[in-house]
Amino acid sequence: MANKIDRTVIDPRRPEGGEPDTTVQKIQLGPGLRIEQYELIRELGRGGMGQVFLARDNRLARRVAIKFLLGGKSKKFLERFFDEAKATARVQHEHIVTIHDVDNYLGLPYMVLEYVEGTTITELAEGKRLPVGRAIELVVPVVKALARAHPAGIVHRDLKPDNIVVTADGTVKVLDFGVAKFGESDNAGSIVGTLPYMSPEQLGTDEVDHRSDLWAVGIILYQLLAGKHPLEPVTQGRLFGAAAAVDEPMPSLGDDAPGLPDRLVHVVARCLAKKKLERYATADELLAELEPLMPTRAGRSLVADESPYPGLHAFQESDANRFFGRAHDVAAMVARLRDRPLVAVVGPSGVGKSSFVRAGVVPTLKASGEPWEVLIVRPGRSPLAALAGALQGLRDTRDSDPMIDDDDLEARLRVEPGAFGARLRSRARRKRTQILLFVDQHEELYTLVPGLAERLAFTACLAGAGDDPSGPLRVIVSMRSDFLDRAAEDRRFVDELTRGLAFLQPLGRAGLEQALVQPLEAIGFGFEPGIVPVMLDALAATSGALPLLQFTASRLWDYRDRQRRVLTAASYSAMGGVAGALATHADEVLAAFSSPDQKIVRAIFQRLVTPERTRAVVETEELRELARDVDRIVGRLVEERLLVVHTRGEAEGSVELVHESLIGSWPTLQRWLDEDHDDAAYVAQIRAAAKQWDQKGRPAGLLWRGEAMTEARLWRSRFHGELPAREREFLDAVFALDRRASRIRRGIVIGTIALLTAIIVAGGVTLVQIQKAEHEAETAKDKAEAETRKANAAEAKDKADFENYKTEQAAKEAEAQRRLAAEKAQRDAEDAQRAAELQQTLALAKADAAKAQAARSDARAKTASKEAAAKSAALKAIDDKRKLKMDQITNGLK
Repeated sequence: MANKIDRTVIDPRRPEGGEPDTTVQKIQLGPGLRIEQYELIRELGRGGMGQVFLARDNRLARRVAIKFLLGGKSKKFLERFFDEAKATARVQHEHIVTIHDVDNYLGLPYMVLEYVEGTTITELAEGKRLPVGRAIELVVPVVKALARAHPAGIVHRDLKPDNIVVTADGTVKVLDFGVAKFGESDNAGSIVGTLPYMSPEQLGTDEVDHRSDLWAVGIILYQLLAGKHPLEPVTQGRLFGAAAAVDEPMPSLGDDAPGLPDRLVHVVARCLAKKKLERYATADELLAELEPLMPTRAGRSLVADESPYPGLHAFQESDANRFFGRAHDVAAMVARLRDRPLVAVVGPSGVGKSSFVRAGVVPTLKASGEPWEVLIVRPGRSPLAALAGALQGLRDTRDSDPMIDDDDLEARLRVEPGAFGARLRSRARRKRTQILLFVDQHEELYTLVPGLAERLAFTACLAGAGDDPSGPLRVIVSMRSDFLDRAAEDRRFVDELTRGLAFLQPLGRAGLEQALVQPLEAIGFGFEPGIVPVMLDALAATSGALPLLQFTASRLWDYRDRQRRVLTAASYSAMGGVAGALATHADEVLAAFSSPDQKIVRAIFQRLVTPERTRAVVETEELRELARDVDRIVGRLVEERLLVVHTRGEAEGSVELVHESLIGSWPTLQRWLDEDHDDAAYVAQIRAAAKQWDQKGRPAGLLWRGEAMTEARLWRSRFHGELPAREREFLDAVFALDRRASRIRRGIVIGTIALLTAIIVAGGVTLVQIQKAEHEAETAKDKAEAETRKANAAEAKDKADFENYKTEQAAKEAEAQRRLAAEKAQRDAEDAQRAAELQQTLALAKADAAKAQAARSDARAKTASKEAAAKSAALKAIDDKRKLKMDQITNGLK
């Protein structure tokens, strides 16, 4: 809603020497109003002195805050406003909100400020007692801001928790520096400030100066540490009464907050001295008292000759006092954790994500004075087992937790992922602590875990643990930025993750220099002049430069000049600088192995790199498949800081590369990977299949068949590398299974061929028998026809013999007999033909019935022979009958 303000407008932009033009206008402030290059967006707040709007700077494309001051009614006020605002704008400090511009709009003065998003100290404290470390962390930046402003003659005058903001990245900013003074009216003796934080002199007991701000610091510290104002209940009468009683001291912080360090109680008491001369003379003096009370990230002391650099190893919590260059990032992450229960530290490989959390965030949380318990897990190949192990590691025999003492916790988490967060919350409430779960190298979930269900169960456990900003649990997930899209397979998890996403950028030159120089200075050593710039120049274009820099520095430490306590340029040149340090070291280690051992070293390193060229965590037992004495070789590589072994109680443990930068910085390893690039993914498939086959008892059902077997055979025929025993045995079993299947197939084919051959032979025999039967039938037919011809010839001869004796009637009778015989012979021939056709039909039927048909065909052939004999006998009988008849005729003629 627009705001209409009746103001007496004084236009200072008048001709020189002229009188101001005083008019009364209605000024409408609201969204959309344009003032110069600024466009108001919305109101942020209002108070007795002014009204603040969020605005857009269209010229510089940024958001700003514009504060309109409502107290000016005179020319004197405007002139003083511009002078004081310009003086304040010249005070530049990281903890002071910057003034970009000052001007007036139709006579209404305003200032353009840096727009700060964050939470005020009032909102952070919420009336509760803060741990000492946290309270000091919040107040020290305020005192630093005062130490910068006071020498410039700028006094805040209205310092209070509402004017102190903690931004999203953890930076403390003080608002309204110098603005309170503009709230003074033109009348002397006016009161300026917020009553509960005003010093006695601001209430009229003395002249106001910079020490009034130190009084406000004392009130703020008292409130943060005791959870209440020292004069509570705060009333106007009580405040004015306490100010008037200048000889009566303020209540002691030690009474309202027992157990605090005496030094801190004394600091607050001195800030709250009613006579300003008894307070700290300057903000710098107060700062010198407070800074030693700042929480420190405790770390272990180095043993004799121990390097202050971790080399390729990640920083651990115990290295916190040697972790430099990330102070701003650490503060931002700690601030983010206070609002977000699930956050992600994402960045490129080698940027130092693990070190950032382990040696930066975790020690800072613990140093704040709040009780924190930290769990660190890596997904590995069995991510749910890793979570179950983390829970079981919390088991306390003195206070048994039935939720943690689950016999099959991993299976429980698989079906009930919410139980993970529930168990952690239960422990946090019981122990009255906060718990941080750090999931390191989250990308292993996608490079080492093939099962989607397993991955989703794991991310569901994390999402269930980090789902309540007001709860005692916080979850940090660190992962490589190029794997961020893989997290999208779990929509709920990635939605929560992106809300707390923090990209960890590679250290800039200044941060790298701090990480290089300050650990050495902490133990009284240094670099020879000129080395540090050369090292930084060598890494200017290198991504993930920090581990290489740490390794180079650790190598230089080995060749340090002990007498002069410096790292020398000669040593740096001798080892080939940053670029050659790691490669030279790795090649030296490799060269020290025998030729057979070098082959094993190559196989070990290839096994420890995934097809995506990330680090793989490999069980020690798996590496033993490469060679019998692989433990000896792994031990040497660990000693030379190229590998690291993780142990888990009495378990065998696992092995991995000491740092991922080794993959990209060692040319020999790159050559090995390039040579086996085409085979790496397939070997990984074989390894996974062989592991499952072995774990299940090597059943034949898990062996590859069909196209998978054929592909494996073709790959094995061209692969000339060495495979571990388990993988070789898996492929041998696959090929043996295929050979058995081939033999069975050959047996079936041979049996089929034999059966078909038998059928063909039987058919041939049957055909021969059929042909024989047909031949016999044809012979019988020919014989019958011959007999017929013979009979006809005989009859013709008889006729000729008795022609003279026959009468015409006898001749006809003879002709009739001849025709009768011919018809009879024709019928016999037709019968024989039909018999032959019948035999052929029967033979074809027998061929279909194989051997049984052949037996029946033989029987039919014999039957056909008998029929032919019968037919011959019949013909003989006919001939005998004919002869008998002829005899009868002859006898009759006689």
